[in-house]
Amino acid sequence: MELRLLRYFLTIVETGSITKAAEVVRVAQPSLSRQLRGLEGALGMTLFDRGGKQMVLTAAGRRFLPLARDLVARADTAEAAVGAMAAGRAMRITVAAPPTTITDVIAPFLATWGPEDPLVTVQAESPARAYQALARGADVAISSAPPTRRFAGLPVARLPLWAYVRADHAWADRDRVTMRELAAEPLIVLTPAHGTRRILDQAVQDADASYDIVLECDTPHVAQAMAASGHGVAVVSDDPRFDLHPLLILDSTGEPLRIHLHAAWDAGCHYAVRSIEAFAAGLSRFCVERYGPQVA
Repeated sequence: MELRLLRYFLTIVETGSITKAAEVVRVAQPSLSRQLRGLEGALGMTLFDRGGKQMVLTAAGRRFLPLARDLVARADTAEAAVGAMAAGRAMRITVAAPPTTITDVIAPFLATWGPEDPLVTVQAESPARAYQALARGADVAISSAPPTRRFAGLPVARLPLWAYVRADHAWADRDRVTMRELAAEPLIVLTPAHGTRRILDQAVQDADASYDIVLECDTPHVAQAMAASGHGVAVVSDDPRFDLHPLLILDSTGEPLRIHLHAAWDAGCHYAVRSIEAFAAGLSRFCVERYGPQVA
């Protein structure tokens, strides 16, 4: 199986036509048709239904598509890495992470790097979808959800959940609040897709309490903005903004609520595995330096 044929296959899928694909890859249409039949013969399966005007994937073709994309993406990444090493440039790593983690943790960490360190590109993903980005070309994913056993990984940090109040709030001279006290306030929370919200809900259940949601937000910055405007107490894990005062939230046992960050990457052979491991370990050390030893 040649990468060239896989690229032709993907181009046909994208264009939906042998004719259009031939124009894109600059190969004569009869030649492209023969090479596609050769790929199907090598695989022992028919990839396209040729009954209509459009090239429609068969059931086998639909199953083969993500495999072909993965192989081509890995080849492209490897070629880029080899080219960078040959030219004396730093290796490139792609990181997938939630927006809050990118803003508060990853970007400040990268600011401490030097020109000899790998180049890093970052793509924003929800915590629930961060690990899925590994199948789409990301080298390492950071999420509050624990990775499955199919991935290699490293725990990065245990960051606290905060209750944010304005300076004129009755709690502004305190540094912590119990779950029962917090549940009695009007709360601005994140949607259930966020790990912060799931941890809060579990803590409320454990405390045998209930709470009043004033507003659900998909963005932690907006939750803090609404708290700053006097609409309630924001419960998020990101760093303080808008001059809000942070309070640790204590669960029913008196321990602070914390959200865990995990780093995960492909457990198979990866050309940049050492750089990925160094990135994850360095990010963990940075969190300890930034937030204190309690997050280790």
